[in-house]
Amino acid sequence: MTKSRHDPSPGELDALRQQIREWRKVRKVSDPMPGEIWTAAIALAKEFGVCRIARALSIDYSALRNRTENAPQTGLVKPTFVQLPATLAPQELPPAPGAMIEISAPDGSRMRIHLETGRGMETAGIVAAFLGGRG
Repeated sequence: MTKSRHDPSPGELDALRQQIREWRKVRKVSDPMPGEIWTAAIALAKEFGVCRIARALSIDYSALRNRTENAPQTGLVKPTFVQLPATLAPQELPPAPGAMIEISAPDGSRMRIHLETGRGMETAGIVAAFLGGRG
């Protein structure tokens, strides 16, 4: 599993911030924000969370949330079954006892579960409760 990042780097936001600034300088009050700006903001919101990106870009949270929720899911496969080993052989043990599971929902919510070695039977229920209507 790749390490998840919780904050976008300034470089990831600077170009989009500049586009938004330029658009705001030349727009008429009733002009909607261009689609390419929304597309870039939605992509960032899916990776880092709607609230974090709306705040960083100074754009409307509700509009970004609605667009992110209604955006087509690309490359997302909804898992139907996850099997965890009941026990690990000594040579398979991770550096620290147990295992770490990280889950990101499409809305940007994240959950991290640390399992003790030999435990994990209740994990499927926890994951299902977390994803609820999100996944």
